[in-house]
Amino acid sequence: MIGVLLWVALRSLRQHAVRSTLTLVSIGIGCFGIVSMTSLAESGFASLEKSIEEMGGARLLMFVPKRPERAETRAQSYDLGLTRVDRDRALGDIAELDGASLLATLGRHEVVSDEGLDASTDLVAADAAFFSLFRMRVAEGRAFDETENLGRAAVCVVGHRTAQRLWRGSALGHWLTAGSLRCRVIGVFADNDRFGLRFGFEWTDLVVVPHESGAELLPEARSAAMILAKTRHPDENEHVKRVVNARLGERHHGIDDFTIYDFSSVMARFDALFAILEAIVALVAAVSLVIGGVGVMNMLLVSVTERVREIGVRKALGARPADIAAQFAAEALTLSGVGGVAGAAAGIGVAAGSALLIQRALPGWVPVISWASVGLAVASALGIGAVFGWAPARRAARLDPVKAIRS
Repeated sequence: MIGVLLWVALRSLRQHAVRSTLTLVSIGIGCFGIVSMTSLAESGFASLEKSIEEMGGARLLMFVPKRPERAETRAQSYDLGLTRVDRDRALGDIAELDGASLLATLGRHEVVSDEGLDASTDLVAADAAFFSLFRMRVAEGRAFDETENLGRAAVCVVGHRTAQRLWRGSALGHWLTAGSLRCRVIGVFADNDRFGLRFGFEWTDLVVVPHESGAELLPEARSAAMILAKTRHPDENEHVKRVVNARLGERHHGIDDFTIYDFSSVMARFDALFAILEAIVALVAAVSLVIGGVGVMNMLLVSVTERVREIGVRKALGARPADIAAQFAAEALTLSGVGGVAGAAAGIGVAAGSALLIQRALPGWVPVISWASVGLAVASALGIGAVFGWAPARRAARLDPVKAIRS
């Protein structure tokens, strides 16, 4: 029975190929939008999530200096900012930690190489733990160690884009100057670019110097110093925050000159925001489906008007109203189903092709095909066909056979 209905529906639709094609396109555009936009949105989220997860994701805690709101006058009794001693005494013996680094992002600086070339690049003063905590891979040479940091060694590691702009050949062994700071390049970073993630510096265009060396020559390296820590599991974040907060509060004489950022809560809010944005994207695309549904209903209403005599003859030969209704319902579902599948397939193709193009410019891009949106698009198309095909099918089923034959 179903096979017969489909065969009759396809034959009828082929008789009005142009009209059927236009209706298919309107349905397909809606499904195409749902699949392509949702897939690209999920790709962006997955790329950002991958960047964050490479550093620890929800396990990250950031302790950042700020202007005190209470007991500000007592802040003169000690050095402002977070220090190496703060890092060691507040976080050094916490078993739940998987690492901690003291660093200061100092913004853009004009740097000059020993070859006379200059460039503007980000300057970072950090301890040796910076490289492992941020997973900063070194392509040439090496990173400096904690001994060099504590010894205020005049060394640095540069981003590969920075090296390309400042030296004509290999950067290793060369010197660069940033204001009063002068250092010898002992390493060049690999391409550590991370999509959508910033910590106050460009991942591929930066100069990293030992924090103690920077703090000796650049006052802002002390006042802007922050501590980034990574726990073993997000569930341990709260315990670590309470312990560190109490210890830093005691060391800073009860002055609230630091704040804590917990990436587990940040990630949770980001997930909620993304879910809302994804729903909005799908809703906008669904408008096209509704427009396509109106096209399906309009086409079938015209078809009923054109085939009144055919309907009358079928009823005279014994066809029941339910049989007539089923025929037009099958045509509506065929139109919407074929359009939905074609649109979803086009959406998959565009999402996959776009991902390949984006990956050429952004290697960290993660291609994602949202198969859930594919299923949703096709199911929505069939649902639209059923809803908007009901009125024409009902109208055809109610035609009087005698009047229909005479028309």
